[in-house]
Amino acid sequence: MAPKTRVFGEKMSPTAPPPYRFVIVAAVASASFLGNFVIFQMAGLAPRIMELAHLSGNQFGMIVGIALLTAAVLGLPLGALGDKAGVKPVAAAAIGVTFIGCLGRYFAEPTLSSYLFWMFLIGAANAALNANFIKILGVWLPPSGIGVGVGLYLTGIGLGQAVAIASGPRFDSLSDAYLFSVILAAVVGVLWVLLIKNPPGLPERRPQPMMESLKFVAGKKDVWLGGVGMFLMLGSYVCLTSFAAQFLTDELGVPEKNASVCASLIAAFMLLGALSAARLARLVGRSKIFLLLTGLASCLGTILAARTNFGPHTPALLSLAGFGVGVFSSFVLSLPMLLSYIGEKNAGSAGGLISSLQSAGGFLLPMLFPVLAGEALPTLMVWIAAAFALMGLSGLALPELVRKGTERDQSEDAR
Repeated sequence: MAPKTRVFGEKMSPTAPPPYRFVIVAAVASASFLGNFVIFQMAGLAPRIMELAHLSGNQFGMIVGIALLTAAVLGLPLGALGDKAGVKPVAAAAIGVTFIGCLGRYFAEPTLSSYLFWMFLIGAANAALNANFIKILGVWLPPSGIGVGVGLYLTGIGLGQAVAIASGPRFDSLSDAYLFSVILAAVVGVLWVLLIKNPPGLPERRPQPMMESLKFVAGKKDVWLGGVGMFLMLGSYVCLTSFAAQFLTDELGVPEKNASVCASLIAAFMLLGALSAARLARLVGRSKIFLLLTGLASCLGTILAARTNFGPHTPALLSLAGFGVGVFSSFVLSLPMLLSYIGEKNAGSAGGLISSLQSAGGFLLPMLFPVLAGEALPTLMVWIAAAFALMGLSGLALPELVRKGTERDQSEDAR
């Protein structure tokens, strides 16, 4: 039988894709920047919002979390819709909904109910892009470039979050900050419509019926396993980045400023790991071992940073934890285009299922783990490390998607 998988990072494209692929990657990364900036801008404005709207910490957390819930709820249907109608119009419509959400937030009264409503709409772009971005990259990039493309998409996510949080205090007022998001959404939406297109020579295909695509993908255990891995990844990553600085300060006595710098290394090395994934995968030579190692790296980095006295090794261990997360994410998010029985035809539905589970983890685990830990930060770090280990173990159940160098034993992939 024909093999069911392509090889992650494999250099096998006989001809170079058109140079316009760089424009496509830039447009996709810019859209991912937008989707995260307009959500995490609230975190950078947190003190002013909480004071003006008289919100508690839990209420404010709901405002940011509701946008992640949008992706969990809408990721799968928007992915299937991308298979049916095409990624460009689906994502353009979602960016339009995000624009409406930003505009509504600009004019709305600063109350909990209004923020929850408009932030749910603001999460639409993120939901559509997370579900469908791999479908665009998969038709424009060769297998050797998909890992880097995913890494750049994740870079857009990380930069969007970082810039949003850092720029919040620099705005003179909440209105100025919200107006900037309105303008940014409009600009990115226009660029998306103008720049995104299919590669030349791509054959026309019959639109995939939504229910048929959803039913097909829902029966594929490899997609579910990838989604479970991303559920554990994002939930643990959000917990670690949210509580690392507080843990370093409260438990290890690190000054607050230094603790924030150490914690920021997690995100920085997550992006580096995402960009390095394809090359590292070829060096290791087996995806099952490769994914297990990423989970163990994040697990050990977290637990050793938490269980040893603070020293020069602490930022290095936290960086290792972030690096493992980035490598794992880049690999698993590429699954819809690497599993050739999914391919471009059903990549939106597969990406939507993975995205929905991923977003659900980012929403649920940061609420669950502190409860399980009884608000004890050392115990919380143990839960995070355990989830990272399970993340790596999930990779053992996925099909083999890597061969050392450029050779490939197709018989092992055939089923």
